[in-house]
Amino acid sequence: MTRSLRIEHGGHSLELLGCGAIRWESTLLVADLHLGKETVFQKSGIAIPSGATQRTFSRLEGLVRDWEGVCDRVVVLGDLLHAPTGWTDELEGAFEGLMERHSSLQWNLVAGNHDRRSHGRLREIGWEVLEGSSAEGAMRWIHDPSDIEAMGDRVGGIGTTLAGHLHPCYRVPVDARRTVRAACFWIGPELIVLPAFGGWVGAHAIEPKKGDRIVVCIEGELIEWKHFRK
Repeated sequence: MTRSLRIEHGGHSLELLGCGAIRWESTLLVADLHLGKETVFQKSGIAIPSGATQRTFSRLEGLVRDWEGVCDRVVVLGDLLHAPTGWTDELEGAFEGLMERHSSLQWNLVAGNHDRRSHGRLREIGWEVLEGSSAEGAMRWIHDPSDIEAMGDRVGGIGTTLAGHLHPCYRVPVDARRTVRAACFWIGPELIVLPAFGGWVGAHAIEPKKGDRIVVCIEGELIEWKHFRK
């Protein structure tokens, strides 16, 4: 087990982090925070406890603090927010406080389906919102991996695509009969899907193909399941 794992993918050197983030050069990438989700449910009359959003903010701040001076940009690969109804004064204040404490960082969002109707507010507080996909050289960022096929060959020369949306997890065997679900990085030949960074967001158990690499995240540590690399 390790807290970080360096991999080569599509001509890029990437560092997978145990918290579910990726470092690429001076950029930190995360996906699917779903901030404000409990507020959305509470406004719908569903009594659930608060705290998930604050814990996710704390995890994000811990990540940027660990890499301060090394990284100068944070990119969220979609679903930063859960829904527009989750935007509150408290949430906006948390954003502003985080950004003020780390004013040297650039904050980018590759907009996801849950971020709709929130782009303007995010731009007002200093986020750069990128709609659709974004490419830097041979690196592409996108929210939903299924959009890649629809894009066809409009973006050529891409070696690596980083995406979110799926909240991937892998069934880790406990014994001959039992498994537990663990969030994971799902690494294919051209695509890497990041685990959800937010708490209380749900997860989707994936079925890796032969040749895929699976790196699971367990309590801040990484474990690679090497038998998928053959």
